[in-house]
Amino acid sequence: MQRLKDWLIARSSGVNHRIVYGLVGGLLLCLWGFVGFWSWWERSSTLAANAQVLEQLTTAVHEQTRNLFKQAETSLTVASLWMAEHPDQDPGKAPGFIRLVENLRQASDKLIDIRMVTRDGTLRYVPDRGQTNRTNVADRDYFQAQFNEKTRGLYVAQPVISRVTGKLGIPISIPVTQAGGDIAVLFAAIELDRIAGTFEAERIQPQGTIAIIRNDGLFLFRSPMDDKIIGSNVAQSPMWQRNMGVLHRGYYESDRSPIDGRSRAVAFTRVQDYPLVVAVTASLDDLLRAWRMHTLILVSIALLISIACVLLATTLLRSMRGEAAVRRTLEHLMLTDPLTGVGNRRMLDLRLDEEILRAQRYRRTLTAVYFDLDHFKLVNDNYGHDVGDTVLRQVADSLVANVRQSDHVARLGGEEFVVLLTETDINAAVTLVERMRAAVAALHTPGLPRHITISAGLAQWREGENAESLLRRADRALYRAKASGRNSAFTDLED
Repeated sequence: MQRLKDWLIARSSGVNHRIVYGLVGGLLLCLWGFVGFWSWWERSSTLAANAQVLEQLTTAVHEQTRNLFKQAETSLTVASLWMAEHPDQDPGKAPGFIRLVENLRQASDKLIDIRMVTRDGTLRYVPDRGQTNRTNVADRDYFQAQFNEKTRGLYVAQPVISRVTGKLGIPISIPVTQAGGDIAVLFAAIELDRIAGTFEAERIQPQGTIAIIRNDGLFLFRSPMDDKIIGSNVAQSPMWQRNMGVLHRGYYESDRSPIDGRSRAVAFTRVQDYPLVVAVTASLDDLLRAWRMHTLILVSIALLISIACVLLATTLLRSMRGEAAVRRTLEHLMLTDPLTGVGNRRMLDLRLDEEILRAQRYRRTLTAVYFDLDHFKLVNDNYGHDVGDTVLRQVADSLVANVRQSDHVARLGGEEFVVLLTETDINAAVTLVERMRAAVAALHTPGLPRHITISAGLAQWREGENAESLLRRADRALYRAKASGRNSAFTDLED
């Protein structure tokens, strides 16, 4: 009986709890789904916008680099033509050639210096200042390249530190076929510290970079300047092999740069007409700093909302549990006899209707038993109501102790009890009732010098019969038991 009451209450309470859990869970799912989507969308939009900026900057750097190397190539070509036209003059000392080289230097904003190398590798400046300023560069690749059929021609050499000026530069050399003064090689030296300022002003601050890389992966220049990086080779890195080494132009994001280990966004393109690649990068930390701040703020707000929702749900559920507990208490009071703790008439009606439906649906037996305490009025009159109440509680406990968990015990009022024996026919019920009567007769009540006896009337449910008819037949059987002298049990089948 108690299980039924708890189930009825818990069922409605459980549904309400599931609704609360579902609403709060759905709200939080939508909230965090929005946070996740917004964060992804904002990050993607930020990177896409900056990718366009990087690609535009890469185009500008490409043009600057191409113009710089084109100017170097043009200067070398013009100088070489002058030598070919004046093969009988020493160019290092010829006023016309000295003026030409100075004009070319001024035209390049002093970014490019033209120098000469003799066949034995002796370096000569323009103008030639004498033997004291000369050094041998026969070991340099820009010199050696002009004596190798595979590399002869315009050759972009690896960056070197000048043995005369001590400055780092990129030599670009060409062969000389006709010239006075035994000149074999002309090269234009692009000193890196002179071009660094231009690219430094253009790179994305604070951690962006601009690089000029030879087609074989050799770093020719990088802004910001770093002597450890210039001259290094990245041809074996995945970055180069998947992107710069095989594509003409592109953009990618790297979790770890092979140069400095930073995560970077990289845009690159090959330089038209020259064996070069220019790459413009930006640190993802720099690009995503604002996004991270916005995401942190949004996550904090979402977290506060989530905490508020959880607290509200907890408060609501606690209130619902409190209401459920109050409701259970009220229903317990409504369905339970306050003196004995067994069911009352209302509970009997509920359970009897339910058991009749079950018996009818599954074709099971059901027997109702009316109990009445013999001469109970005399107990109250002679020994007081306290003793009478004790007797009622003892009888109720005895009846409950002698039935199964699936059976039901109810007090109708006064000294009358009803027991519903489920899945029990009339013959088995008689045996159970006799056992219950014997247990009641064995009770000892303090303050009562005699034992209590109990009479019983039994009726088995019939197909199509309602609750009122079943109880009426059990009550008639009880009447016959009392009329026969009490302390007995009769069925409604007995005359």
